[in-house]
Amino acid sequence: MSPPLVAVTGTGAFSAALVRALARHPHPLRLHVLSRDADRARDLADLARDHAFLAGTPAVCTAGLLDLRDPDRPRRLLAALRPDVLVVAGSEQSPAEGRAAPSAWTDLLARAGFGLTLPLQAGAARTLAAACAEGSPAATVVNACFPDAVNPLLHSAGLPVTCGLGNVATLAAALSARLALSDQQRLHLLAHHAHLHAPAEPADDARGWLDGSPIADLPSLLGPVRSRPRPHLNEVGAAAGAAVVAALAGAGPDHAGHLPGPNGLPGGYPVTVGHREVRLRLPDGLPRERAVAWNLRRAELDGVVVGVDGTVWAMPAALAALRAHWPDAPRTYGPRDLDSVRDRLLRLRGRLRTLPALPPAESTHHHDLEQTDPRRPRPATLRTTPH
Repeated sequence: MSPPLVAVTGTGAFSAALVRALARHPHPLRLHVLSRDADRARDLADLARDHAFLAGTPAVCTAGLLDLRDPDRPRRLLAALRPDVLVVAGSEQSPAEGRAAPSAWTDLLARAGFGLTLPLQAGAARTLAAACAEGSPAATVVNACFPDAVNPLLHSAGLPVTCGLGNVATLAAALSARLALSDQQRLHLLAHHAHLHAPAEPADDARGWLDGSPIADLPSLLGPVRSRPRPHLNEVGAAAGAAVVAALAGAGPDHAGHLPGPNGLPGGYPVTVGHREVRLRLPDGLPRERAVAWNLRRAELDGVVVGVDGTVWAMPAALAALRAHWPDAPRTYGPRDLDSVRDRLLRLRGRLRTLPALPPAESTHHHDLEQTDPRRPRPATLRTTPH
């Protein structure tokens, strides 16, 4: 019987780190790198083969072309591949743009919040999840593109997305290392994508428990983690993600860890990962409903909240920042509006990228597109409950 097949889309920093980590996994795996740039896919597969050889692991690494312009092509591709796990790790908006190519566009994202890019993060994941549902329904779909918000959106549309990677998993893995934990079974962390940096209000920060007791100094423990350069956090998140993907594929034991967007939930949670399944692993005394409500509130820090029906609500400060450039930008939109909102955002991005960024503040964050900027308002509290 052949080893499980894991297909990874994208060749960016996180996907490349994930492929390298999977190549070093001790249990047999077949890896297939998919990208619209066939040369980059082949290069990453070659690098993964080197990592597998040097680590003495049995991974087999191949590459292929992914063309999303015609939705029928990914369906045929996935029907032919039949992956055990498909990891979507490429989107239309790089989190690194603010560092690599600052512009008026990245200034807007810094003011409005990363949630503004939701339609740009969701496009490939939506197309590939739908293609899997039709062409390879046994595949487990993992979305690593802003899963805290994208996964609830896709879940509301009936698309099969099991979980995400990164974000809470990255924080939990780095925190485990600082606490010298041999595994994450004793650790329970609630954290949203927005908690990759410290919120303006301490009360909005992540929550953690160790051996069932609240971690009182969690912000101080997370401080050194949050200050790391983003490429370093990608390495940690990818290593944590490799254990998750392998467990989902059935290559190795169940895994106790943390994941964003499990089973379409907003934000990040402690979980147990097994073959083709993810189960919540909440601390004693914390009901699922309270954990979900907590994450919904923290979603406001990213500028948007996704309701249970898939309606996306823009926070007042995020909407004000966007309407300075797009006066009739919608306050809400749903899964059926994704294409039209995406098209408007792409046109706006194209225009704003031609304009220079404002002078940087004295200090900057090392992740995503966030920059410390005294002009950036904190997203206001959600006034209307999404339904």
